[in-house]
Amino acid sequence: MGLPNRIAYQDQRYPYVVLAPIGKKNKQIRSIGHKFERGLLSRLNDAIVDQINDKALDVAKIRPYLGLSGKAVLPVSFEKEETIHPHLLRPELFLWRSLSEEHGLPLKEEFLYSTDFTQLSSDQLYEHVGEVLEDYLFLSHISEHNRKDWIDKISAAFHNHPIVRLFHEKRNVIDAVEVMNQSALISVLNYPEDVAYWRHRVSIVMRPFRTLPADWLEGREGCCSHRKSLTFLSKERCICCSCERCDYSLLYYIDDDRVALEEEFDVERATKRVMTIEKQFNEIAAQNQRLLEQLIQLNGLKKQLTVARKTLDESLDVVKQIERYQRKAEDMKSHPLLYMYDKLNRSQIPERTSESELLWLSGIVLDDVRMLKELRDWQKIVPENVYPMTSHVLEELKNKLTEVRYEENDVIITVKGRSLTYAETQQVLDLIYYYGTDYPAHTLVQVLAGKATNKLRQLHLHETRWFGILSSWPEKHIQKLFNQLEKQGWLMKQQKGYSISDYAEEVM
Repeated sequence: MGLPNRIAYQDQRYPYVVLAPIGKKNKQIRSIGHKFERGLLSRLNDAIVDQINDKALDVAKIRPYLGLSGKAVLPVSFEKEETIHPHLLRPELFLWRSLSEEHGLPLKEEFLYSTDFTQLSSDQLYEHVGEVLEDYLFLSHISEHNRKDWIDKISAAFHNHPIVRLFHEKRNVIDAVEVMNQSALISVLNYPEDVAYWRHRVSIVMRPFRTLPADWLEGREGCCSHRKSLTFLSKERCICCSCERCDYSLLYYIDDDRVALEEEFDVERATKRVMTIEKQFNEIAAQNQRLLEQLIQLNGLKKQLTVARKTLDESLDVVKQIERYQRKAEDMKSHPLLYMYDKLNRSQIPERTSESELLWLSGIVLDDVRMLKELRDWQKIVPENVYPMTSHVLEELKNKLTEVRYEENDVIITVKGRSLTYAETQQVLDLIYYYGTDYPAHTLVQVLAGKATNKLRQLHLHETRWFGILSSWPEKHIQKLFNQLEKQGWLMKQQKGYSISDYAEEVM
């Protein structure tokens, strides 16, 4: 931390200045030999003294920050030719970092002031030195805590900001408004003009909360996990904290322990608006009693079918197996009870426990809003005792699965008049499973064709059980077979050879 002692150079003629070489290959300062440099350092030292006396600056705090003893408070960098570098060093260079003693200070623009102090008049130099000392004093205070501590302070102040406190207090309503604004249920609410007005108001009411970064709001403390940049503004005595990933910045005023957001809002007005937007939606919902009843009835049907969940879930699994063999979606409507269960199972319909229709409806997710139109038909097909019907459905599906399952002699694929049965396909896929990604496609083709090349003998592939199982096929047709198996979803092309697909694993 601070300026490495080994490269620091102090001259008693300029007690408030400490010199240091700048540039990686510039390792030390031997002397201050030039008249221009001596005169400039004298002016700089005088400007520091004037600032300390005129403003009663307590510069003693700067010395431990820079790791210095004596009176020196301002580092000045020297170039290799023993000339003064025309830009003073920013105090950020020394913050929370250790600098190497083996070479000069890093010559980076981000750690240098843009002002060329060698060209300034006495008054201008006085002003510039004042700003620089103010920065060093501020950073010396910042250095009393580590980076994590400051980010924790900033995070705590963020959550203590009035608009953020309001967000936490009304989060259930705010989240419900955002969900409901995007919900499919909004499209079936009466009356459209009222709904349109409500949605228009949502964009206004939610604006203060939409400016807040989601990753900072996951809990009531802390902030996002991304890397943040901290910029120090000594005049305002604040820290600008920015997260590039969140595209968010705020100012933290260290003396007041508070943050200022990029855009501030009237909290009292925002509070009233949140209450009003909930009230307006509940009034709309009150005009849609039929819809509310339908949702309650759907929830009732879901509960009614829950008693036969095991049988119905097994039926859905059988449907998936049938679809794998048929290579197309099963028409679920041919099994109305199962179709209904599948739709309800994909839907979320919580109990109506809240007095606020907004909070209740925001928790509802229907697989398809057309379920509301199908409700009347569904109510007719659900018997008081669902077990017999669900068992019958499962039995029907199992019978169908037996019908569509491949038999050993079923032809799976045909290439140039040559057919490959299910049993033969299993053997080909078996080869791919074990060796598909170990060898290129042409080697696998030779194995199946039974072509005992020197390479195959060296690899002992001629001794495998797959050698020659397609010996009656020309090699070019076996390659086309691979292409067809890939096209139909049995194989997946890899950088070397093939691998079997998830579909093939399930079916085989």
